[in-house]
Amino acid sequence: MAALLLIATAALLAFRGAYADKVYPAVAVGDVPVGGLPRDAAETRLAERAAALAAQPLRFAAGDRTWTPTLADLGVSLDLEASLGAAYRVGREATAPDRLWSAANLVRNDRAVPFGLRLDLGVLGRWCDGIDAEFGREPRAAALVVEGATVSIEPEVDGIAVDREAVRAAAVAAVAAPSDGVAPLPIVTTPAAIRAADLAGARARVGAALAAPVAVVHEGRRWELAPEDLGRFVAPIVDPARTGADAVTLDLDQPALAAFLSERFAAEIEREPVDALLGWNEGPVVVEEGVDGRAIQAETFAREVTTAFFAPGGTVPVPVEIVKPAVDGTNLDQLGITTLLARGDSNYDGGSFDRDTNVEVGARLLNGTLVPPGGEFSFNGAIGEITADKGYVVSTVVQGERAGRDIGGGICQVSTTVFRAALLAGLPITEWWPHSYRILTYEHDGWGPGYDASILQPEGDPFGGGDLRFANPSDSWLLVESWTTGVHVVVNIYGPDLGYDAQFSETTFDGPFPHEEADLETVNPALPPGTIEQTEWPLDGSEASFTRDVYGPDGELLESRQFFTKFRGRGNVWQVSPDMVGQSPAGG
Repeated sequence: MAALLLIATAALLAFRGAYADKVYPAVAVGDVPVGGLPRDAAETRLAERAAALAAQPLRFAAGDRTWTPTLADLGVSLDLEASLGAAYRVGREATAPDRLWSAANLVRNDRAVPFGLRLDLGVLGRWCDGIDAEFGREPRAAALVVEGATVSIEPEVDGIAVDREAVRAAAVAAVAAPSDGVAPLPIVTTPAAIRAADLAGARARVGAALAAPVAVVHEGRRWELAPEDLGRFVAPIVDPARTGADAVTLDLDQPALAAFLSERFAAEIEREPVDALLGWNEGPVVVEEGVDGRAIQAETFAREVTTAFFAPGGTVPVPVEIVKPAVDGTNLDQLGITTLLARGDSNYDGGSFDRDTNVEVGARLLNGTLVPPGGEFSFNGAIGEITADKGYVVSTVVQGERAGRDIGGGICQVSTTVFRAALLAGLPITEWWPHSYRILTYEHDGWGPGYDASILQPEGDPFGGGDLRFANPSDSWLLVESWTTGVHVVVNIYGPDLGYDAQFSETTFDGPFPHEEADLETVNPALPPGTIEQTEWPLDGSEASFTRDVYGPDGELLESRQFFTKFRGRGNVWQVSPDMVGQSPAGG
């Protein structure tokens, strides 16, 4: 007996020695026999099988669509190290009895260990994402559809998506049991949260609401909001924490409804506040009281209209709030207007009656203009659009300038006077346009060339042209007061004591420069037949400039700026009636 045991032990030792660096015989990994192979040869054979596995296809179908991903597409690959290690450990178990049993078993039976697999869930997820984008759909709840004054229900759509766990399981199973068959694409269904039946009650309620208009009233006036106007704002609110009919609450789209109501009623109900008209009498005084504004409380209005829509029969008073003007008789002492900053003047003697009229209208409209703390004065903004209903008449655009008559001609006499006042006050000039041609009218009373300011209000865009602007650098208000006396325009600017000292250089004047423009003939259909009249005379060009230095209360230089004007030259200009074209000295 001892001899037999000795023989068996010797045989086992010899067996183990023969396979010291090899896989024991009769061992396979999956369907790949690796028994008796050295480790590197076994690894090579498994690598070949891994490549074949990576290209092994699966077939899925849904409806008339098919997909044929490989195992690699699904993130499944052979783990060479794990597979080879499992094969090599057969017969090399941790305990002697296990090793003996395993070796003896290999003599009688083959031993197959399963493939070691790697699963890349990111790759699997990307393949499933692609199928979902092509084939899947998000669940869509049933919805109310309002068209005009009718309401219907759009049925729900359940969501479908690839069942990722089922695809993973199918891929793993295909490693051990490949198949050429076509399997149904594994999908999961996500029921829509709201079914058509859940909206039956909501449909009935909206239908009842659409049966009658909503009445709106304000200060004795009455309007009706038609059902079709309000129906487009129906916006059921779905509570994601609930399902079925309990998840649905009826409402109207509040922001959109508020915007609609504001646009619908603003012109008839709202008004801007009007600041008090101020003058000066050893301090600011109220010349004309301000007017309160009125604004619709749009959010409240929308909520009350919504309530009336779903509970027909009542009326909705338009909720408004009073908007106080920024300046009125109660807060004059808070404006900070304490002193005269500067006075500007200009002489418009020699103008036509129509031009004088426009100068006086402009000065009247400018009077009382207020500039808020840190704000900016705009001449066009102060006088508003130049129109006949304000008293303006047709006149030469600016006397002596290039041909043309227009409503409001002469208004630049007023903007020039404001420019001079702002210059003398030391205020920062933020927009300034000198005239293109030298106008001697602006040089009356000792003012040099270049101390003028033109403005322009193009037809159709009155505030898109050239403007005169200056900044209010203080934390108090400014008051612009203007009037005409005799043939003079006077502009006073009041505000806080800024302590500014504005100093001006002598005006530098160069010229005249001979004009280079040819004589011009223009046709005026309004002239009677046989008319040839000269409207402009030759004018040479020139250049003028001056520098303003502004010093602060402590003597520091705040600004040094040159104001430069290049005056253009021009030739003769004749206007002719249509029958006299080409017969003026300009020759057409």
